[in-house]
Amino acid sequence: MLQICSGKLFQDTVEYRNQLRGIIYTNLRFGFGRDEKLDTEAGSLLSTSNLGLSNAIVYEIEELIESNGQGKGILVSHAVDPYILDFSTIISFALNCTASPSYTLTDRLLSNQKGVSTHTVPSKVVKSFFDKDVYCTEADGEHLRQFVKHLIGLERQTYLSVMRAIRTYVTGIQRVADDFELAYTLLVASIESLAQDFDGHKSSWSSYDQKKRSLIDKALSGASNEVSESVRKAILDIEHTSLGRRFRDFSIEHLKPSYFREEAVGVVHPISKYDLPKALANAYQARSQYIHNLRTLPSQLTNTIEYSESTQIDNKAWLTIQGLSRLARHIITEFVQRQVTIDKEVYNYSLERSGIIQMKLAPQYWVGRTELYHGSGSEKLEGFLSQIASHMSGTKGGVATDLRELLTKVEKSIHELKKEDKLPYIALYFIFNASVSEEQMTENTVSFNDRFNNELMSPSSESLLVHSLFNITPPWEMDEYHRTLMRYFEKRDNRFSFRAPVLFEAGMILSLAESYRVKEDLSTAVNLVSMAVENYPGHEALIQFEQDFKLESKPIEWQTILMPKIET
Repeated sequence: MLQICSGKLFQDTVEYRNQLRGIIYTNLRFGFGRDEKLDTEAGSLLSTSNLGLSNAIVYEIEELIESNGQGKGILVSHAVDPYILDFSTIISFALNCTASPSYTLTDRLLSNQKGVSTHTVPSKVVKSFFDKDVYCTEADGEHLRQFVKHLIGLERQTYLSVMRAIRTYVTGIQRVADDFELAYTLLVASIESLAQDFDGHKSSWSSYDQKKRSLIDKALSGASNEVSESVRKAILDIEHTSLGRRFRDFSIEHLKPSYFREEAVGVVHPISKYDLPKALANAYQARSQYIHNLRTLPSQLTNTIEYSESTQIDNKAWLTIQGLSRLARHIITEFVQRQVTIDKEVYNYSLERSGIIQMKLAPQYWVGRTELYHGSGSEKLEGFLSQIASHMSGTKGGVATDLRELLTKVEKSIHELKKEDKLPYIALYFIFNASVSEEQMTENTVSFNDRFNNELMSPSSESLLVHSLFNITPPWEMDEYHRTLMRYFEKRDNRFSFRAPVLFEAGMILSLAESYRVKEDLSTAVNLVSMAVENYPGHEALIQFEQDFKLESKPIEWQTILMPKIET
């Protein structure tokens, strides 16, 4: 939000200028007086008027809101919250201090209490961040100004990636107060996120896991070179290769000489350049072991000399949390400084504004539109099914859209439709006209049904749905009937497939269960009833029917079981 507020992404004029102000609670102490400010490209900081030391500082920012011209919608202000959250995070990162608009969070982080699981005071683990007072020098203030200026000037996608890394870093440091393993993992992730996006890595077979590579090469030994290369390329396309190596290489590449020189002066056990590759590999391994196995960090890593940045465990170099935190801050800062900056950028930021969410429109706003694009068949079938499911379930305010105009166009264009759209539209045509009165049917309903009736006789998800919806037993062998149901569940989330409402999914399962019951295969019928229960969790009547059916076989009428009586 801070970059949006700067106006560099605007393509129109500024419509509103809002002077916003909020409070940041921090252990940062400024040397300027009450009337002086620390100005940056993303807002200003000034002291409060307290006589003594205060954990509160004032944050001010001029919010720019772009005009939307004649477009729909109007936005006057986001208020200060999204800006102060981001700016306090940047302060925490850039100046290695605690800063937050939440008094409760700041008070807890600076309480100097031992963590519940760490049994350690956090201020003894990481230098400066948890101290009672962190004094901001003129050099610190200038560093903050320059860092913020460069950060705001980044290209939008780079800015978003850097802010994710900074937030992850700050969250990781804050977790030092209660969870060393999570803190360590997040610090690694803050670097790794940038490595994944910006290291320019291209997968090669040699960078693929050696054990997997050997097994695959052995399996391909009898195949032609063309087939072997195609298989290897397919594997590389779907797998991330050498993530640990990419993390390590990216980290080393973004270290300045000063990291081992002036920045290391006064540091306790700074990591050497030649120990760093192994220490990075161990850090990445610790991250992976925590994510996958909740493996704790080696005790030698968390019980070491105060503020030590490295240690040796089994003759292998490791970075402590303090060492990893300084490394991550250096790498992220250096990455930012190396990126190009631009004054203006054409970029649609509308969905990235605070408080803006994207949601799918209710079917009544689109299901009746007459556009017949590729993929519209399954979408419109799914949309209309959701409408009639709501109506059949007795949902108040449920509506069913008049599809006659759409289906009239389908009649004329049926042979021009893509294969993936044809059957869904035929099913939609049948379902709509069978669900309305004769006066509301499309004009050519009878002739269309006669022409395409056979399309819904062959096993398919659409045919299964139609037969179940109107309580018709499909003319298929039981094995084929069962396979068709399972294929529906396997493919329902594929592109150009449809997902029926859970009411109708349970209905399809129960319809098959009834066919097995009629065939006196009660064991399979019971299993299918249980499947319906587990696919429609929490449906009390269905749960009760399952219990009753296990005790006594009875006809399975899915509509009676699943749908409450609608009072008129």
